[in-house]
Amino acid sequence: MAKQKEIKFRERGSVLEGRRGNLTFALYSDISQTAPDKRTYAVVVRHKDIESLGFTTAGHRHFTLEGAKEFCQKIAAGEIDPEALLVEFAAEDMAKEQAAIRDVTERAKKFHARLDAMGLKYRDLLELEVLAHSLGDMGHNILLGYERGEGWPSGT
Repeated sequence: MAKQKEIKFRERGSVLEGRRGNLTFALYSDISQTAPDKRTYAVVVRHKDIESLGFTTAGHRHFTLEGAKEFCQKIAAGEIDPEALLVEFAAEDMAKEQAAIRDVTERAKKFHARLDAMGLKYRDLLELEVLAHSLGDMGHNILLGYERGEGWPSGT
């Protein structure tokens, strides 16, 4: 394959933007990075005509500035297929979501077991939460005082 012309990136505020054919590339400083001492970038790719081919690498891949520019160059040269990346990112997102569901399910089971040990159903807890909320801050503080052994306030 013939060597492609290098994509020129221009600063637009805190974003570096470049274009090649029907593609627009934006390099954003990646604030979600795991190593804050190293400056990394996320790449956003937009297709002029086909909106579904647009994507971001945020949450999936982190690049140095040179690595981000090289990544964009490979997409423009056809060495990286955006559709394949979309499939890969969707699979990663699905795996993350399934892991989160498993984690929350385990925590919910433990919480349910604690309620069960106290003889409560989850619906009972919800009803009690509504009643507690209806007391307001003053009622909340009165109950805390009573629980601490201060008794009920005078004048009752």
